[in-house]
Amino acid sequence: MVKKWKNCIALMLAGMLTISAGTQAAATSTDQLEGSFADDTSLDDMDAEDGAADDGQETDGDDISDSGGEGENGSKVGDITTEIVQGDGPDEIETEIIQDPADDDNVVIAEDDKPYLALGADLTNEQKNTVLGLMGIDPASLEDYHVVTVTNEEEHQYLDDYMNASTIGTRALSSVVIVKRDKGDGIHISTKNISYCTVGMYKNALATAGLEDADVIVAGPFRLSGTAALIGAMKAYADMEDKELDAESLDAAMNEIVVTGELNSSLGGEAQTEEFIAYVKQKVVEGSKDLESIKKVIADACKKFDITLSDSEKEQIVSLMEKIGSLDINIDSLLKQAGSIYESLANMEDKSGILAGIASFFKGIFESIVSFFKGLF
Repeated sequence: MVKKWKNCIALMLAGMLTISAGTQAAATSTDQLEGSFADDTSLDDMDAEDGAADDGQETDGDDISDSGGEGENGSKVGDITTEIVQGDGPDEIETEIIQDPADDDNVVIAEDDKPYLALGADLTNEQKNTVLGLMGIDPASLEDYHVVTVTNEEEHQYLDDYMNASTIGTRALSSVVIVKRDKGDGIHISTKNISYCTVGMYKNALATAGLEDADVIVAGPFRLSGTAALIGAMKAYADMEDKELDAESLDAAMNEIVVTGELNSSLGGEAQTEEFIAYVKQKVVEGSKDLESIKKVIADACKKFDITLSDSEKEQIVSLMEKIGSLDINIDSLLKQAGSIYESLANMEDKSGILAGIASFFKGIFESIVSFFKGLF
């Protein structure tokens, strides 16, 4: 009789484990299909010492070349879709577009839009035509647009505190186009030939800097890191809004994009780095602004996202969040402008709640079975 009861228990426990495993697999499959948390836009194999761009020129400025390799027309390099197209204008050259369809907002500049441009000051005419073509702008009509430039001096001004000067280099090449959209639309971003900064990184940082309700395309004439494009985005936005560039907000945004990029690299690109930073930032903006509160939020976020940070990484994030906490950021605006990232967080919270409920249900059944059979023996 005892043997039969033991066999029965074994069968029931095996069934419960099978159901639980099936539930976890389904949840994992759902995450993979939705791609909510996968950081698929940045290349993992960044090689700053390579120094060779696609057009044979030495890469300086914000150009960090990568060793991800080139694909045929329409092929994929890792998780990056590549495509060979012709640049517009008289100096047509072939260029490689790097764009991730899972993350990209597929921004399109229409003929009746009134975009504001920030072009790298060191672009050659050929490179400028390439960049404008990628943005959907006719180089012959450039005089019809509001144009500012980003210099290498400005790159060093805002990046020297966060990146090695030799990495920043001597040329400004990243370029940006911004189109104002209706209030409440939020920030939408596409990238062309940007191999380090992801759409989510830009969105997070631009929301921190105060940019609102705009479509943005970041482009390079060949593969670039794209970090300095943030300066151009905020210069063009300030021009569009007819106001002074907020140096403190831009500094915090530059700090954020570098910290996020470095964290993403150290974690191997597999963690939900953008969501992690967004979650911590949300809690800080909501009121957890003192040092101890920030440390607690970071510790809680590490548990939530299953992330392990070094002491140095924790210090960097604490310093960043103290900066962000000192800015006058409206929480509702932050959540709306970086909407896709916070929607991912909400979905994660929902799924975590469902899985926790299922686990609790099975735990209750298991404890009831154990309690019942303890009474028999």
